[in-house]
Amino acid sequence: MKIGSLLASGRRTFSFEFYPPKKEEDIPALKSAIAELRGLGPDFVSITLSQKYLPDWNFASISNTLALSGVLKHEFSLEVMAHLTTSIIRDRRTLAETLKLVKILGLENVLALRGDLDPERVEERAFAYASDLVPAVKSGGDFCVGVAAYPEKHPEAPSLAEDVRRLKQKLDAGGEFAITQVFFDNSAFFRFRDAAAAAGIGAPVIPGLMPLTSLRQRDNFVSGQGIAVPPALSAGLEKYAGDKEALFSFGLDYASAQAEELLAAGAPGLHFYTFNRSRATREVFRRVGPSGVRRLV
Repeated sequence: MKIGSLLASGRRTFSFEFYPPKKEEDIPALKSAIAELRGLGPDFVSITLSQKYLPDWNFASISNTLALSGVLKHEFSLEVMAHLTTSIIRDRRTLAETLKLVKILGLENVLALRGDLDPERVEERAFAYASDLVPAVKSGGDFCVGVAAYPEKHPEAPSLAEDVRRLKQKLDAGGEFAITQVFFDNSAFFRFRDAAAAAGIGAPVIPGLMPLTSLRQRDNFVSGQGIAVPPALSAGLEKYAGDKEALFSFGLDYASAQAEELLAAGAPGLHFYTFNRSRATREVFRRVGPSGVRRLV
């Protein structure tokens, strides 16, 4: 089922994102998380295609990650959105080979991204931006293509207005929906959504969420990705830092309230970044009661 068709029907989508295992011994934990979350009936799932998880940037390593998508679809009977990034798929031949594999695996949905650039790999890329990749994917098959959005703007964007312009460019090139980067302040999402609407963007923008349940997670988001953590969330994480279960409970309460507010404000769905852990995502998912809010109308 194409994600764009689900969204166009007025159905809210609930989805999960996983990371490919770095080592063979990580596979059982990933499969366990997938099996536990599968029972919640997600509309789709995805496996990140990231340079951090690939030993080399070639078709063999790309196909290993996509093979996991095939496992999710055929072993777990899940709808899967494949990730394709211009930072890894650097030429048209590799894209053609990749799309051929995507078709063989029976995947209909693709998330087209630029991805993080490695300063040590400065050779020319066939697709400089996601807006270049989107039409190439569309011309390579009958795919539903999604793109990324950044409520706090992309770190490289000079302004929110410019970032919204870039999003419109990707959608005008053939993108049918957008999924946001993680954020912890709903006001950032609402500002971005309003700016997108003012710019003439009508495509659904799905919020990306992740329960914060440790100080280490908070620090990684702030220092590694420049994502803002509201003072109330940061203070709560610090308050309960010495009590693992209280800290976990606080993180769940915050993420649940965040999800409920987004849904009440008309968000077209929720996309959970699981980091291959199921407990926190499962609990937030249970609390927001997606079975009762599947439809927008």
